Amino acid sequence: MKRRTLLKALAGGTLLSAPLLGRSNTPKAMGKRGSLKKLVVVFQRGGNDGLNTLIPVNPSEYNLYQNLRPDVHIPNADILSIPGNSFFGLHPALSELIPIYQAGSLGLIHAVGYPNPDRSHFESQAYMETAVPGNSLMGGWLNRYLSETSGPGLIRGLSVGYNIPQSVTGSLAVPVSANFGTSDISVDYTLNSSEELAYEQKIRDLFAMAPSPGNMEVYGTGGKIFQMIDSFSDRNLNNYVPENGANYPSSSFGSRVKHAAQMLKDDSSFLGVEVITIDQGGFDTHANQLNPANPTATDGTHYGLLRDLSRSMRAFFGDMGTRMNDVIFLVVSEFGRRAYQNLSNGTDHGTGGVALVMGHSVNGQVFNGGSNWPGLDNLYQGDLNWATDFRDIYWEILSRHIGVDNATLNTIIPGHTYSPVGFLS
Repeated sequence: MKRRTLLKALAGGTLLSAPLLGRSNTPKAMGKRGSLKKLVVVFQRGGNDGLNTLIPVNPSEYNLYQNLRPDVHIPNADILSIPGNSFFGLHPALSELIPIYQAGSLGLIHAVGYPNPDRSHFESQAYMETAVPGNSLMGGWLNRYLSETSGPGLIRGLSVGYNIPQSVTGSLAVPVSANFGTSDISVDYTLNSSEELAYEQKIRDLFAMAPSPGNMEVYGTGGKIFQMIDSFSDRNLNNYVPENGANYPSSSFGSRVKHAAQMLKDDSSFLGVEVITIDQGGFDTHANQLNPANPTATDGTHYGLLRDLSRSMRAFFGDMGTRMNDVIFLVVSEFGRRAYQNLSNGTDHGTGGVALVMGHSVNGQVFNGGSNWPGLDNLYQGDLNWATDFRDIYWEILSRHIGVDNATLNTIIPGHTYSPVGFLS
């Protein structure tokens, strides 16, 4: 995370301390047990195929599913059984999630969507990341959460990767990096290393001086930026050793999830990260989603993506250990895929999708089966309809996990009437 122009911005007074710190005058609750609650949000870019992720195995629904997807379905014999649930089964690539489900720490929510759904990636992602269908707001729901509440940490929100998702864009600055431990402040390309270090020290000394009238925010921002860089110095991903024998996949996504765990482990410092976002791309499976001759081949496009997710989540769960008492790991996608296959052994943009919620405080069960299931014989314009509004998932996490009050929630997720989902009590 190079910031070669950062010091020039500081000198010009173009950064303000309040947005950097992510604080406001509105405190939030610290959760039911008084500890700092944390949230990881994974966005599956492209529209994950929910029907091939959490598969209806109820005989009548499975027959409909198979008829709609004669070449792009998972054979019944290969579907993973979900303990205690006879309505759904899991894609075989998600085997690493079964122990977490058996431990009661994984909620699987099918048929997630929103009213008047849009099949555009741009529109639907914007709706889910702003939590306002219709594009009436541009800032993200997580940015509003951080802006409207306060917390004890120096840097409360991070985006692990190379891009900043819309969910964390807004009035508050959220740092982004694939490895925060390599963050630095380079001041001038023309200087050698010793000259640059000396120059940096002079700037540090400058911001350590007592501020003059009218420059309080500039001095505060400068000091906090150096504090941020210094606090990242022991968070080099290349040096991180996971706990409890956790084994992350060597993929870029696995590395990001591993780095999220590293950044959330803040037991002995003042960094105080509460929210981390991660993207997992590649889910726009219009063609060759799987090979009909071998639908569970491990080199299949969808299989590989789900296996990467499953292994990463299992590693994170083990690595965090008892810290999962205070962490929710949420996985969402902008929409599901069409109920029927296309002519390219793939599926097109649909509606109802799947969300996964992991944590020790989660009521581990499957949601929207049985009487809540929209039905594959009652499609919405060729799609699985939705039963749970995604905003209810966000609301339940912010309210019941983090402890945000209703007045603040109405600002974070405006214009919405909450309907409990039940994955958090």
